[in-house]
Amino acid sequence: MKVIIFIAAVLAALMIMFAHSVECSASATSTSLPEKYLEGNELELYREVLKNIIAIANGRQNAEPFYISVSRPFASTREYEEAIEKVMFFIHNYAPEYLYWSDSKGYLVYDTVRCGIVYGISPAFQERGNQYKITAKILNNAKSSLSNAKEIAEKYQEKSDYEKVWGYAEEICALTDYSSMAAKDDGKYAKENIGPWNIVYVFDRDHATNVVCGGFARAFQYLCSLGGVECHYVTGYVSDEYHAWNIVVIDGENYFVDLTVCSQYSDSDISRHHPFVMNSIKSSDVNCFIAFYSQSGMTHSHLYTYHENELKYLPESLRILTTKEYSKESPADVIAVAVSLAAGVAFILVRTKKI
Repeated sequence: MKVIIFIAAVLAALMIMFAHSVECSASATSTSLPEKYLEGNELELYREVLKNIIAIANGRQNAEPFYISVSRPFASTREYEEAIEKVMFFIHNYAPEYLYWSDSKGYLVYDTVRCGIVYGISPAFQERGNQYKITAKILNNAKSSLSNAKEIAEKYQEKSDYEKVWGYAEEICALTDYSSMAAKDDGKYAKENIGPWNIVYVFDRDHATNVVCGGFARAFQYLCSLGGVECHYVTGYVSDEYHAWNIVVIDGENYFVDLTVCSQYSDSDISRHHPFVMNSIKSSDVNCFIAFYSQSGMTHSHLYTYHENELKYLPESLRILTTKEYSKESPADVIAVAVSLAAGVAFILVRTKKI
């Protein structure tokens, strides 16, 4: 009898551990992730800025200068500037669904003298005669695209994190392609149209609207956020060219995802093998990593180097990527096997009158 009680206790512990892992995964929304890296005035500032950004993105507030008050004043202008810079980094990297209207810089402009914050709406998205207001058409397009994204996320709601990541990758690569014209942007293209840099062009169900690396990475991050998968939007350089990609965290390991390269493969090839989804890392350290993929019988290696902001604000533990292949067995599968084995052992012991 004691053995049965022990087995039951072990099974209960396993189920509690699994339930806890699911709960943690479900809370990994992109806008909540920065709260792991901020505290005190920085965290308070982040929440206030995000609140205003959401209001602007939803059309409830014009993008005019607004003022942030915190419970404890900053000790100096320099401290305030550093806090704003850090908050801007996390807003830029973790709010893809709310920054579709932001200008090509993708950053917030702040006024340290007045302690206010000014947003830059892309000229292409401004209502005629009002530089602080987003046009109704853009608002509707964004709302529709985000709704389409939620439909995709719901398809994978009952899947494991691993299956979600691969499913999201296939969905995005089938929805859009790489925009070479925008990639060659000299500044003029972005002033007229910032669509290729955000997620609206990915989920608008229009195959004529394509994106650059930032659009791929933001779209993937948004789906992961909806699906409860921890995902980071990361920028840096590949062969000295500015680039954006993602890091997903599953079972405590950091995996590399770069959907931009999917434009080089057909949809059927991607469904069988995607070169840069949770694999293909040769080596990695806190500053850079080497990724590789094979095409036409040849192996191509690329050096990815983190942007200085990532080096400044993201912990070293997150920037080091695993080189191991992911085990496709989910925690639920492992627990199911353990339960079956334990039940089998208990049955044998009972039948042989050992307990």
